[in-house]
Amino acid sequence: MRTRAMSGSLLVLMYHGLHEGPRDRGRFDLRYSVHPDSFERQMQCLRARIGHTWLPGDRATDGDQVMVSFDDGDVSNAEVALPVLERLGLRAMFFVTSGFVGQPGMLARDQVRQLAQAGMGIGSHGLSHRFLNTLDAATLREELCFSRAELESIAGRRVDTLALPGGRGGRRELAAARAAGYRLVFGSEPGRNRRLSPHALVQRVPITRDVTADDFDEILAWQGSTVWRMRWRHRLLSLPKQVLGDERYDRLRQVLVG
Repeated sequence: MRTRAMSGSLLVLMYHGLHEGPRDRGRFDLRYSVHPDSFERQMQCLRARIGHTWLPGDRATDGDQVMVSFDDGDVSNAEVALPVLERLGLRAMFFVTSGFVGQPGMLARDQVRQLAQAGMGIGSHGLSHRFLNTLDAATLREELCFSRAELESIAGRRVDTLALPGGRGGRRELAAARAAGYRLVFGSEPGRNRRLSPHALVQRVPITRDVTADDFDEILAWQGSTVWRMRWRHRLLSLPKQVLGDERYDRLRQVLVG
């Protein structure tokens, strides 16, 4: 895939699980588990404001586009998100960690297939969710190739998009992804995309539990104090990641959030 300039822009929203609380099915996270009611209101807002959602492979259209994405493969993606999306006539990209499929709280094989058959996008989120920038070259190839092959076998379709676990990766990981057959690689730096290229990470905006209706409006417009706070938070968090390293930073976060 060559660099593709866009007539407008592409805003990619990044979700994880949808849970009312820790007792719900799935893997609850204090920050990243969005309340199902909030998700439905956000999708209704998106439907009213934009009218549709974009997926890789869609024909270029005029104007700004929005893509909805989910990471990891929480069971709520099929049980909660899919019914809402279908009811509103929207589509989303589900980046599934293939090694998580069938584990407690995660999508089963038939649920991944259900998402694909419903017209949703299926992408890779690695084999084990290990940060790709911490792996040696051989293990990196295994993560990329085995995950892609397994998801293609489950979904019955080509899988050529990748979301970096934890958003961690750079030039080496991009080159390895291209060699493994991925056309687009998504990161987790908040931003709005003006062009898509296999040589650069696609920026995504994390939608967290504390995002209010007003926040979501500002995110869709990509302006206002919500956008400013997101970008500065990302920059500030990059400092302890650099000091501690990706793995130690993630272990510390898991302790802090329980």
